[in-house]
Amino acid sequence: MINSLVIITNYWKNSPGGGIKTYLVNLVDSLKMKDFDVRVIFREGNDPENCQVKISRFLFPMKAFLVLIKMKPEVIHSQGSWYSLLPGVVYKKIYGCRLVSTFHTEPIKNLPIIFKAFFQYLLFQCDCVTFVSKGLKNKIIKIRGLRFGETAITYAGVKSREVPENDIKKFCVKFNIKREFKILLGLGLTALKYKAEGAKILMRAVVKLKDKYPNILLILTREGFYSSDLREFAKDNRISDYVLFTGDVSDPFVPLSICDIYTHITLGEGGVSIALLEAMSMVKPIIATRVGGIPEAIKNGKNGILVEPNVDKIAEKIKYLLENKQLAEELGRNAKKTVEDYFTWDRSAQRFIQIYYG
Repeated sequence: MINSLVIITNYWKNSPGGGIKTYLVNLVDSLKMKDFDVRVIFREGNDPENCQVKISRFLFPMKAFLVLIKMKPEVIHSQGSWYSLLPGVVYKKIYGCRLVSTFHTEPIKNLPIIFKAFFQYLLFQCDCVTFVSKGLKNKIIKIRGLRFGETAITYAGVKSREVPENDIKKFCVKFNIKREFKILLGLGLTALKYKAEGAKILMRAVVKLKDKYPNILLILTREGFYSSDLREFAKDNRISDYVLFTGDVSDPFVPLSICDIYTHITLGEGGVSIALLEAMSMVKPIIATRVGGIPEAIKNGKNGILVEPNVDKIAEKIKYLLENKQLAEELGRNAKKTVEDYFTWDRSAQRFIQIYYG
């Protein structure tokens, strides 16, 4: 039995970490349910039960290493960044442990030559490097030219649940959402540029649909870096009355429970989006772009619809699902079965346990 596992991450509870934060919080909960002693060293967030090292990323490795000496872990699990991995590498060299690193996010560009060599050295010290999708692994190899020893794919999971009617009612009253609305939903498309560009394509599709469906409403959640830009885009395209920006929502399952179609339109995606999995668990028909790890969860025409980031095609598929309720329901049922069979946090935790033991 592994008596001490330490996770090192930039994002943790109560941080703007999005999918990474959600991934780790649920993974840690699942590992603890399997009697693992898990502690977390993190930069951003707030959690008195774990260790925050609130310092610049350049000084973080030194301070995190000193914390590791006190914790004496048997396994160190680093998340993505070089400054989360470096203290684990140093600790392994001096004291010995098993070292695992996980990539979460899509690479935008290649690394400078010197830094690439440094990061490559760190990765070669790992006993296993994991990726949250096959698509992410392939893209990192293609764009950054990094090489790896032992690797594994470690998908996210999802916990489906019922949403209290009172929570739904409060949400609808707060945002003046009427029962007769045809609701499209995009979760978290305001935070990253490639997702915001997808949201713009989605809004252009709404422009094409609003005359036929005057009660159509696109809901976009999260107060992200690109929220203001997207609001201006909606205003410039004269569809502000058809797009609702909720800002941050404490429970994404509330807007999911009222949407007619979940629209995951993005120009990039690191892994299999947790928001996408949440929509699948809620028996929702899904229209998503064929990027990143999305095709690893959505099989076109079986449990969702995959599209290219083309305004006309997206508008056509939205119209198709709105007018074919029986098909929409079938896609939703198949989506839920997919997550129940392949994308659970228990399954994710079990995969990591195999990796930790080697």
